[in-house]
Amino acid sequence: MTNAELPELAEIFAPRTIGPTLIVEGFGTKLTVERGQLVIHDGFGPHRRTNQLSRIERRVERIIITAVDGYVTIDAMRWCKNVGISVVMLDPAGDVIMTSPAATYYEGRLHRAQALGSVEAVRYIMDRKITGQYEVSGHPKIKDHLIRLQHDVDTIREITAIEAKTSRYYWGSIRGTQVTFRGDVPEHWTTFQTRSSALQYAGKTPRKATTPFNAMLNLGYSIGYAEARLACHALGLDTELGLLHRPKEAKSHSMALDLIEIARPHVDRMVLDLVSERTFTRKDFYETNEGQCTVGSPLDREIIERARKAVQEPLAEATEDVAHILAESCDTKIKKRTPLTKRTLKATH
Repeated sequence: MTNAELPELAEIFAPRTIGPTLIVEGFGTKLTVERGQLVIHDGFGPHRRTNQLSRIERRVERIIITAVDGYVTIDAMRWCKNVGISVVMLDPAGDVIMTSPAATYYEGRLHRAQALGSVEAVRYIMDRKITGQYEVSGHPKIKDHLIRLQHDVDTIREITAIEAKTSRYYWGSIRGTQVTFRGDVPEHWTTFQTRSSALQYAGKTPRKATTPFNAMLNLGYSIGYAEARLACHALGLDTELGLLHRPKEAKSHSMALDLIEIARPHVDRMVLDLVSERTFTRKDFYETNEGQCTVGSPLDREIIERARKAVQEPLAEATEDVAHILAESCDTKIKKRTPLTKRTLKATH
């Protein structure tokens, strides 16, 4: 850490108003319970911060831990669960390590419906995703495929084929987006070309970003993935029983992967807006020895907060709607719950 960066760290870890998303970062972090309050210590080097939350604190909805090292006590996890705060932990690359949901619900009949599959639920998910892509890009071919999806397909295979064609038009319309930097950076950092990774061992998948644009997308998608996992728990859906994605040995929570498809265009819009309004610096991102590009601090904090704000409402609505579609396919009646949006409660007032 250079001396020039220390004033910025002092500003980051200065006392401030706590919002719905509380991010824990740095080294030597601690989450403990003292005198009935949750006490959070985090920071970098001499720049430390302490936040204390009482049990009547209702502003915080998520604690997202990006810290490199530290510990969380069992009492702290139980405290968060009891007061309705979900905890998410990310690794240094931004991938989700853990989600601890504050709200959980079990409905075995929904699990059976997930296992059997549902064309209508898959159609709904892809309709929401492709509608979002059209709103972002405005490409006329995407609109054509959306109409086909709504009226001309009857199988999951046909639906996924339309989604694949749409994605080519979608990412093609975004290709060439400029990312502005102050100072010298690698040339490939300055333009978005493809979602595929240039790292050979990544198998050309997007998961190992080699450009800042993709690194920001991946971090935003990780937040969407975490929110989807938490939403599944709240609605009684089994995170392991996907309708589109099938469980793999190296990647679980396939139902959350299904639901994040709805959130992706919202993350894309957030990143495109950020890129259009911001001039970045070299220290906003860092490159590992193998060439993977990840988002640095404090930009990662901003993207996490923006991403959660962007995906929270659409994911809440969509997860409830998917649960309702699955419930309708069951032989016995299942109550249609709306714990995330409170739509049922609002309708009665």
